[in-house]
Amino acid sequence: MALMDIERYEDAISQVARVLKKDGRFVFSITHPCFEYGDAAVGGPIAEWKYEEGTENAPEREAMHLEVRRYFGITKSRVSWDMKRIVRPFRTTSFHRTLTDYFQALYKSGLVVTRLVEPKPTSKGVSEHLSLRKHMIIPHSIIIEARRTYRMHC
Repeated sequence: MALMDIERYEDAISQVARVLKKDGRFVFSITHPCFEYGDAAVGGPIAEWKYEEGTENAPEREAMHLEVRRYFGITKSRVSWDMKRIVRPFRTTSFHRTLTDYFQALYKSGLVVTRLVEPKPTSKGVSEHLSLRKHMIIPHSIIIEARRTYRMHC
């Protein structure tokens, strides 16, 4: 869960491909580009969860759907990490990119996608962390496996 936080992601992917042996695997996870949400540094939210009317601020709120406002283009945003389990809150920078952006960078570096997984929370996870309920209908992340091909496409 780091590639979406790297500004020069194409360079990072290229360096991974450079050090992989032939048929070597590069497995990474990122927030799902199709379903990212939150405020961009410029232009407002990329997408926003819509809740059952009257439950927006209630602990038992139920997400109804995700309203995607902008998908195409690279968008920079600041992410605040302030969960209870974190000793000291901090902020990072994240970049929304399309699936095409990631797949093109992989291809350009001689990597071919061989597997793609959209994880879904378990029932136990949802019962322990109610905020995961919305990810039973829309995935939060994506896991991609890519293999190095014979030649680089740089």
